[in-house]
Amino acid sequence: MIKFIKIGIIWSLFFLTYNGFSQVPGDCNNIKCPIITVRVIKGVAPPPPDTTTIVPSPFINLESGLYPFNTNIDFLSSTVQKNISTNNTTLITEYKWDYESDWNTGEQTKLKKSGTLSVRNRIGNKTSEIKTFNFNIYYNKVIIAGNSITQHGPYEPIGWTGDWGMAASAADKDYKSILENYLKINNPSLTTRVFPTARIEHDFLNYDFEQAEKDFGDSFRESDLVIIRLGENNKDWQIPGSTYKSVMIRYINMIKQHPNARVVITSTFWRDYPNTDAVLREIALENGYDWVSLEAIGNDSTNYAYGLFTNADVARHPNDKGMKAIADAIYEKVK
Repeated sequence: MIKFIKIGIIWSLFFLTYNGFSQVPGDCNNIKCPIITVRVIKGVAPPPPDTTTIVPSPFINLESGLYPFNTNIDFLSSTVQKNISTNNTTLITEYKWDYESDWNTGEQTKLKKSGTLSVRNRIGNKTSEIKTFNFNIYYNKVIIAGNSITQHGPYEPIGWTGDWGMAASAADKDYKSILENYLKINNPSLTTRVFPTARIEHDFLNYDFEQAEKDFGDSFRESDLVIIRLGENNKDWQIPGSTYKSVMIRYINMIKQHPNARVVITSTFWRDYPNTDAVLREIALENGYDWVSLEAIGNDSTNYAYGLFTNADVARHPNDKGMKAIADAIYEKVK
């Protein structure tokens, strides 16, 4: 620091260190002058210059692409990155799917739904660049536990001649076929098998689990998408106070033998099965299964095959419009 100090009528130039002392003789033109001691006090020292923390970019174990449901997505950081600490704040990874509003923290997430994943690292209040990845889910084998809405063979006494979802105008118009075509967009080799539900609907108290395992065991073990679409043949008034819930839990566990199987449970299409729907929804919520309500579809009379068949029971089934609505509702959950 440079200071100009006037002593009497003589000006002298001094170089003073911060908060220090300096002693210099004044230039007095041969006049005897005393040694002058000057102390300069300048308050607190200025802060050190701010150095910007560079937050390293995140890494993950997968590239954008198609992957099976429930695939692990790991956020990778090198040893150096994991040991970074600035102001006692450690590097953390944050991620967010495009269908989420808030950032999550962690070292891993699972692929539950197709979408765009954004990832960034954070140190204190500073973040890295955001990297984005696009993931789409595919399934290999689908099993649908369903009744006549899913598939019913020809039965002349009621005027039904098809071998597909009852009341649909053609095989490719029932919800099973429409849903299958949706899912084949990501995996053209996907296959679908129907597991008939008439026996458990008509008599759940005496259901033969052993026979079901014998007939469909291979499909149970191989199917990575399980759809439970039943209930319209239940005696709904028998449900309260019964063992229906425990039987259905065992039934679903029997079907979902694949280690990464996704389970989807729908409500009934017909709207007069409140007890059945309540139990099925409870099972879904308690076990982390996907729940698909068909209530709005079933409440719309234009989704029924009224006037297309003389038999009232057949006409009560969903028409082509209703079938597509069911397929759309399920696909929206699993895509």
